[in-house]
Amino acid sequence: MRIVKTIIGALLGVALTGCEAPDSQGVQTTVTPREVYEQREKGDVLIIDVRTPGEFRAERIKEAQNKPLDQIQQWVKELPKDKKIYFVCRSGNRSGQAQRIAHQAGYTNTYNMQGGMLAWRREGLPVMSGE
Repeated sequence: MRIVKTIIGALLGVALTGCEAPDSQGVQTTVTPREVYEQREKGDVLIIDVRTPGEFRAERIKEAQNKPLDQIQQWVKELPKDKKIYFVCRSGNRSGQAQRIAHQAGYTNTYNMQGGMLAWRREGLPVMSGE
């Protein structure tokens, strides 16, 4: 019974931390769609959508730039170091990979948008489509 209580306590602790997923140094690496929405028009922010060009054309955040994850080695070193960089994808998986790769490349202000565009739409936040 003690083991079950310990496991439940640990799971509850994780659940109560919300979207803050600290990396190994205790730095927050995930943000909510609402946080990205509120930050998107600031001059020190860059939103990188790592989905395919087709996915990006179909639906995107207005301020986002499309840089597909499968080409990250070509563009990661060109990212500005003086901006907060928010990575976005469909569900948060590919953007999480991009955030980790950018962090390993020396970028300290990188964040994964939790839940991706699926969560963005659930929040009722505005999207663009087409060219």
